[in-house]
Amino acid sequence: MESPRGRRVGRPAAATTDVPPDDVILAKGLKAFGELGYDGASVRELARWIGVSHNFINDRYGSKEAFWRAVVDRAQQRLWATVLAAMDDPSRSELDRFRGAVRAFCAANAQEPHLAAIMNDEARRDTPRLHYVLDRYVRPVLADVAPRIERLTASGQLHDVPLDAVVFSIVATAQAASQQPLLALIGDSYDRDGPGFLETLADIVLDGLVRAPTRPPEGASPGMRPRGSGGTGGC
Repeated sequence: MESPRGRRVGRPAAATTDVPPDDVILAKGLKAFGELGYDGASVRELARWIGVSHNFINDRYGSKEAFWRAVVDRAQQRLWATVLAAMDDPSRSELDRFRGAVRAFCAANAQEPHLAAIMNDEARRDTPRLHYVLDRYVRPVLADVAPRIERLTASGQLHDVPLDAVVFSIVATAQAASQQPLLALIGDSYDRDGPGFLETLADIVLDGLVRAPTRPPEGASPGMRPRGSGGTGGC
């Protein structure tokens, strides 16, 4: 599987006369920013990756940062649509929706490793772009997720872990999608099945967050619970 950074296989040598469709432009921009990083991607270099004239990005989007936002908006919207669909599935219990949302988040990052690389790059610094993503996408989702986690914790289905620790554990797991060179040196699991590999990592995180159902003491009738126990939880 191709590394999300540091390789330029398939990059056009010069601009073409035909302007690609918007979706293609934004997809190629995602790959360019993912491999080069924001600072390493000049407007001229971005144009070469996309296959357009050197002034195209400024003419169409106004600036490199505005183009970055357009690129990231497309990828973030696709990612969160997948997560929200899992989180709001009415056919599943709240705990199963939580599990499904975590797995969906990791799988979506595996499908878009260049987005994971971009966010990994921005997360190392306090940049306006990082705040843009947090304010536009992450915080609105967290406002929805936090009460769900509180309910699962209060019912005894999740361990009582600070919300920021829960979020970081999930985000850090998904960031494996941007570390393909390291993963390739460790083994070939990600190369063979990237989404499956991240789902396995997600399950490891979930196993640390989800509480096992409380078991009655030996000899107790099936309907009895230990005195003072909380909710039964469950997976």
